[in-house]
Amino acid sequence: MNVLVYGFGLMGKKVAQAVRNNTQMNLVGVVSPVFDAKIDEKMYTSLSEVNEKIDAIIDFSHPDNLSDILKFGVKNHCALVLATTGYTQQQILHIEEASSQIPIFQSYNTSFGVSMLTKIVKEVAKEFYDNDYDIEIIEKHHNQKIDAPSGTAKLLYDVIHEDINETKEVYDRSTVHHKREKKEVGIQSVRAGTIFGEHTVLFAGHDEIIEVKHTALSKEVFVQGAISACLKIVDKDNGLFSLKNLY
Repeated sequence: MNVLVYGFGLMGKKVAQAVRNNTQMNLVGVVSPVFDAKIDEKMYTSLSEVNEKIDAIIDFSHPDNLSDILKFGVKNHCALVLATTGYTQQQILHIEEASSQIPIFQSYNTSFGVSMLTKIVKEVAKEFYDNDYDIEIIEKHHNQKIDAPSGTAKLLYDVIHEDINETKEVYDRSTVHHKREKKEVGIQSVRAGTIFGEHTVLFAGHDEIIEVKHTALSKEVFVQGAISACLKIVDKDNGLFSLKNLY
């Protein structure tokens, strides 16, 4: 499988090395406007320079690159693993449109453990809710993360909302001057130190609390998750895949 990595930041470098180490993959090259180190593979500044046959692109770059990646993917019918964060709603619509022509995996979190967390939450959330438990989501990340709440926190809320469609998300209670409504799901963000990523779904009932939590101890979980997703979608029919339906 010929793989192209888009992005040469910290994650891009780790993904490129993981592709090299995988016997089922061949790293054709890396696309990045800037390279701060030499690599043995081809170094492209844009997708317009790529003439090789590409089976899949793994993208850990920036939302501004999405349009070019989608165009290249559709034109060359290659699978896409989109692990970049911060897409707008309009960009998500463009991803959905392109997925009618090629297989695309899009997730703000590629960890297999998080995919299991979503399955657990989906299994139990409605039963807790129907038995008068309040549901809250707390996410923690390093102090360099720009967006809040995290895409994974939004994913967890979406999983809950799919089965309990009367819920509504609440991001800030500082301007709210009434007691908590049953249908509210609070989503709280912490930005501190070097926390790789921690997501907790809390179910609070009368005199008891149940927490379901995923903690990332390094960025390697996201790298290996992207590799796994790439291997799974490359031979799939056209469609949009995420942690909710890939595994």
